[in-house]
Amino acid sequence: EWHFTDLGQVMRLTLSNGVLIRTLDPRSKDDIDLTLTLTKAQLLGILAGKGLDGIDHTGDPAVLHRLFGLLDTPDPNFPVVTP
Repeated sequence: EWHFTDLGQVMRLTLSNGVLIRTLDPRSKDDIDLTLTLTKAQLLGILAGKGLDGIDHTGDPAVLHRLFGLLDTPDPNFPVVTP
């Protein structure tokens, strides 16, 4: 679960059967493996590989590493637009 302090928003990500589901401002109190309290700029730092230094979190940080481990490495030569 992501608590964005600068946006005043909570977002929950759930991975189920290979599908990543995003829920804004979730109402349920499901079992949450990891909760991060951060700003959008800190999220961009995490995505850039800077880790969780300076970010408040509760739970198991290995969950984030497992999630990122499921992602493909982007291909910088991928043809977004073809003639």
